[in-house]
Amino acid sequence: MDPINLDRTLQNVEKMLTTPTYIQGPILVRENLSSFINRLTEKDTNLRDRLPRKPGSGLAASWTVLTAIGVGNAPFAEGGTPTEDASSYQRRSAVYKELGKTKSISDKMLAAGKTFLDQEAEQTEIAIRETIQDEEQFIITGDSGVSALQFDGLDTIITTNVTDDTNNALGFRTDLLDAEIAKIVNNYSVIPTAIYVSYGMKRAINQSLAGDVRVELTSGNSVATGVDVNFYQSMVGKLPIIPTFAIADDTTTYAGNTVSDIYIVTERSKGQDVIYMEDLYPLGKTMLDRTGAAIKFMVTECTVLVCRAEEFQAKIANVRIA
Repeated sequence: MDPINLDRTLQNVEKMLTTPTYIQGPILVRENLSSFINRLTEKDTNLRDRLPRKPGSGLAASWTVLTAIGVGNAPFAEGGTPTEDASSYQRRSAVYKELGKTKSISDKMLAAGKTFLDQEAEQTEIAIRETIQDEEQFIITGDSGVSALQFDGLDTIITTNVTDDTNNALGFRTDLLDAEIAKIVNNYSVIPTAIYVSYGMKRAINQSLAGDVRVELTSGNSVATGVDVNFYQSMVGKLPIIPTFAIADDTTTYAGNTVSDIYIVTERSKGQDVIYMEDLYPLGKTMLDRTGAAIKFMVTECTVLVCRAEEFQAKIANVRIA
């Protein structure tokens, strides 16, 4: 190639990658925002914060599930060969889904007094909040059958261990939890690790202890009243109760009553993660371009909820709260 033409080509590439004065960083470089996720969100994302994250590859997350294991004929004669039983496996997968928000920094916002960097930081944090709150919601209610853009959440994934309490007048009671925990323990020999509930159900669980002493005297004249139940003492140990806005309190299915769902989940078993988020690429920011009187950027991630053992999870539906 002619050296002059090569030099011009390199200059054009450099111009394309060079940052305009109003943008910090090269246009085509995606800024990783993982460290910013620790900032406070408008709504607590307890499930997203709790689940581990793993890097993904390809177009879909893919994993192998052991569906049956050979048992019952392990003894063999001295000098012989043990029996080979064929265990059954299934290959499962879930397509990565893209979540994100576009934000704009208008000329009027800049003219109001804040610098571009200040406006960018503020809008970036808002975009992060909106994106991770949507992810929290989809961890429970996501349904690729409703929208191909969503990943399947626990409400869609759990089909084996589902109990409908059908607005029972007794409301929340511990035998509901005991029955589902016993199913998981007896059938699969695993111990659940958490109980996911709505904030309304969390209130009902707290109020189930209303007859107990509910006043705490601390130093001076400071007095606290109420009960905050953070764990359930089951037959297999204490399970944390994790409230989330992603589980809705239903006021329409049963007129005059409010019901909600309870999820008993096994997030980790036998040293392996059972439920986790797998990221094709983590939360990051990409500058777009000036459109009219605004400079645009987007905050995006590509992820999916992976559940390697649906049978280790349980759902109790339509438990009366009020």
